[in-house]
Amino acid sequence: MKRTTTRLLAALLVIAAAAALGACGSKDIQTPTGAIDIARDQAAKSEIILVKTGVAAYAATNGVAPPNASQEVLGSFVSPWPTNPWTQAPMKQGKTEGDIVYAPGAGTQYTLGVVLSDGSVYDSP
Repeated sequence: MKRTTTRLLAALLVIAAAAALGACGSKDIQTPTGAIDIARDQAAKSEIILVKTGVAAYAATNGVAPPNASQEVLGSFVSPWPTNPWTQAPMKQGKTEGDIVYAPGAGTQYTLGVVLSDGSVYDSP
């Protein structure tokens, strides 16, 4: 009888723990990878502001937006050049996490953003 009671109590504890964890919801539990991606997204958003400063300085100096947002074109306006938080390499134009998304427009107009961990593009403020 004592053994049955102990097993029943253990089973009830397991069920209660499972129910409690289920009530938490998956959004409340942050995985380490998710937390790292959030931090990298924030770093990428900060780094793109440096690129924006370089684009604006180039446009002010030359009267037109730069042909691209590369270190080769903007490096004299931005030093040190920003780092991609995923690769730790200098940021470059592309389509993967931490890459610059840039398109020149008419005159000094342009669009500028950075690719985030979920594949979306954050437009520079």
